[in-house]
Amino acid sequence: MVTEIDFSENYLTGEIPVELGQIKGLSLLYLFQNQLTGVIPNEISSLRNLTKLDLSINKLTGSIPSELGTFMQLELLKLSDNKLSGRIPSALGNLSHLTELQMGGNSLSGDIPPELGSLSSLQIAMNISYNNLTGEIPPEIVVPPLVNADRLRSKIITLVAAVVGGVSLILIVVILYFMRRPVETVPSLQDDDVSISESDIYFRPKEGFTFQDLVEATHHFHESYAVGRGACGTVYKAVMHSGQVIAVKKLSSNREGSNIENSFRAEILTLGNIRHRNIVKLYGFCYHQGSNLLLYEYMTKGSLGELLHGPSCDLDWPTRFTIALGAAEGLAYLHHDCRPSIIHRDIKSNNILLDDKFEAHVGDFGLAKVVDLPYSKSMSAVAGSYGYIAPEYAYTLKVTEKCDIYSYGVVLLELLTGRTPVQPLEQGGDLVTWVKQYIRGHSLTSGVLDRRLDLEDQRIIDHMITVMKIALVCTSISPLDRPSMREVVLMLIESNEQQGNFIAVPENDLPPRHEDDDAP
Repeated sequence: MVTEIDFSENYLTGEIPVELGQIKGLSLLYLFQNQLTGVIPNEISSLRNLTKLDLSINKLTGSIPSELGTFMQLELLKLSDNKLSGRIPSALGNLSHLTELQMGGNSLSGDIPPELGSLSSLQIAMNISYNNLTGEIPPEIVVPPLVNADRLRSKIITLVAAVVGGVSLILIVVILYFMRRPVETVPSLQDDDVSISESDIYFRPKEGFTFQDLVEATHHFHESYAVGRGACGTVYKAVMHSGQVIAVKKLSSNREGSNIENSFRAEILTLGNIRHRNIVKLYGFCYHQGSNLLLYEYMTKGSLGELLHGPSCDLDWPTRFTIALGAAEGLAYLHHDCRPSIIHRDIKSNNILLDDKFEAHVGDFGLAKVVDLPYSKSMSAVAGSYGYIAPEYAYTLKVTEKCDIYSYGVVLLELLTGRTPVQPLEQGGDLVTWVKQYIRGHSLTSGVLDRRLDLEDQRIIDHMITVMKIALVCTSISPLDRPSMREVVLMLIESNEQQGNFIAVPENDLPPRHEDDDAP
């Protein structure tokens, strides 16, 4: 008997099937972070054993069914970040076991039902921020019966924070407008765009922590909490009161102001609008007393560059290939599934972050540009990292998706050879030149591969040489000879199948072919 269904973080479309109501024993239903539309079907009310229901981050419309108030076993209810409208059903006050209620980021209207004050079991959060609610805050919610002091304090803080967040929303309506509307309507980021206001701005993350929480979690951004440094700032590890671990990127204040603002704004306008399992998640941002902060999901394993080029790299080939495929899928999403398309402009091994399962997440969108592909966009100066910059970009300043593909090809060469992108001048000066010079003198043999890997297995050698060919076509001198990222994903999956399936690739990872794809 099916008791749990988790279809979260995919690209599912259409309406929620009414047939789900026939699975009587279902206790968990996760459909969050998809593209689902339509209303929440009343048939779901038949799932009387449901304990967790998460429909957040979709495009659901209509009202919240009052039938949800009959789920007497429900502990978690998340409906946030949809397009739900109408009043909050007073029947939700019957959910006596509910510990978390998230309804923020919708278009709910009317008064806050006083019946919600009956939810004495709430321990994590009740979030109704960023809606169109009116009226007064019911006393029943502020002082619910039979609630101990600690829980009462937590509820008051949560509710007051929601109200303050709503007032703050008016002050930053322009920024929030850019973040909340669909990707296809995000404007191109011009070099001369108006920078973010110099006044203090704080967008409260939906996870429910504040700027002061960040300061306490990092001991005022002490060096001992720093986990990474880049050209634009320092990344800190912060463990919140709830136990959630997040990464806080504090942009350098000693750099040129306009560069910091551009980087800050670029990350907000890109990551604030996209969701993909291979793209690092942006929780929120903060501009407070001169500090630009970006809040991300924390990646346990750090960056690929740190692991691959560190003193003790133990990444085997199947793991490296998994990372390569994940990064390619993230880039393919930016290039082909976002409208307008997004060009990262700084793809490198240090910007590919790894979770505890070594799944790749593309990060650092401080240089990202939103463009209408296949047209190029002129830049005022070269941006990117030495060793990864496409040849044509260096002298034309024309940025296209093929620039990202070249940089990705360099990352593939790093995974294959174990070498850094910058090489001694007598060996060509960069990794692409070194590899091509070696192949001209020795042909494409295992001698170019990372000797830290198990090169006794001929299957591994054969697969690596196949991937090497993909890397070489990605780093072709002419951008016209490079494949699209969707074709790169397809070639990687096919190489995996031809060599005996080094890793398990789900069928839904196979990218669809489009008539407008560039030829390799």
